[in-house]
Amino acid sequence: MKKRIFLLIACIAAALTGHSQGNKDIMPLVNERFDKIFLNENFDSAGTSWATVSNSENLILVQGGEYILQRKATVSPFAVIGTFTNNLSSFRMVTSLILKKANTNEGSLGIIFMAQSGGQGGFIFEINKLQQYRLRQIKNGVYRYLTGEANTGGWIKSTLLKTLGLPNIFEVRTLDRNYDLYLNNVLIISFSEIAYKTGDIGYIIGPESKGSVDFLYLFTNQSRNDIEYNASVGEENVIADPENDIKALAESIIGLKTQLNTLTEENEELKQIILSMKTDEKEIANEMSETKKNINNLEAQNRKNQASFDSLLKVNEDLNKYKELVKGNDNGDIVINLSKSLKAEKLKNEALLKQNKELKDNLQLNQAQKKNQQAKPDSSKVKDDNGGFVLPKENP
Repeated sequence: MKKRIFLLIACIAAALTGHSQGNKDIMPLVNERFDKIFLNENFDSAGTSWATVSNSENLILVQGGEYILQRKATVSPFAVIGTFTNNLSSFRMVTSLILKKANTNEGSLGIIFMAQSGGQGGFIFEINKLQQYRLRQIKNGVYRYLTGEANTGGWIKSTLLKTLGLPNIFEVRTLDRNYDLYLNNVLIISFSEIAYKTGDIGYIIGPESKGSVDFLYLFTNQSRNDIEYNASVGEENVIADPENDIKALAESIIGLKTQLNTLTEENEELKQIILSMKTDEKEIANEMSETKKNINNLEAQNRKNQASFDSLLKVNEDLNKYKELVKGNDNGDIVINLSKSLKAEKLKNEALLKQNKELKDNLQLNQAQKKNQQAKPDSSKVKDDNGGFVLPKENP
């Protein structure tokens, strides 16, 4: 019980303070203020900026304010690149990654940035269901791991990552070929790479996985004159005024999404706390029921013991009568002596009964023999022809 209480307190503390773990040794390389919005994508409606796919292996579409990506195939990931061209050399990109399902450890969801034509270059940031992330670079069509070790696929465990179904806010800031990567508002990676000046943006979904994205914003410090205008982005999305309401709205949405992310996680943790409390209450109720049962058993045993005690009191009362009889007698063992005498007399009585029986048996035998003798003629007298008796001859 004490262990559970400690865990509950720890969960509550975590829910109230949130997770802000990161590598404090990492220093940001980009400190620019990106005050102009270049792309404002909330996936409110299907447009021409993002591909839709529906076949036996993939289902990718815009629906319900989300860009949904589902990979049905059991091998290899699948990537989609936005149809607009990102010709920004310095920018701040903010998006959300919500991994909803991953049937295997290979399942993942990620974003591609600085993608080069023909898949010959770019960066891929991914997350998986094990609360791990990794950063890879595509170099001449081959993956190069920028995090972790090759034998573990470059994955790094992080408590910053949310569990399945919860959004993770991912952010890239780049200037002069320097890159800072943030995960849920915490700086996790800083590096430099001179290979790319600009590059496209897309998303990648792992095998047997499902995820979604609910927003993507691009901010820049470049003026409109410095940007090669791309009609596919839309006139309403390319705005150079730093005071524009759209930028403020986008920033507000990012803040609200981040806050919603935190509150959703806290809500899940509180649900677990409540569930644990309910489990404890059930255990306490079971313990109380068992204790009540034990009390009833003890009370029954106590009543039984009381009845035995009453019987002993009665026996003791009878013994006290004998005690009173021998009280003050010089021979304190009179009861024992009387018992011995009684036993001796009993033995004598049994002997006499046995002897009496034997005598009776002998008497009955003698009577029977006598009766037999009276019934037989006397062989010592022989009757002659004259009616007299001839006496037997004397023994020589």
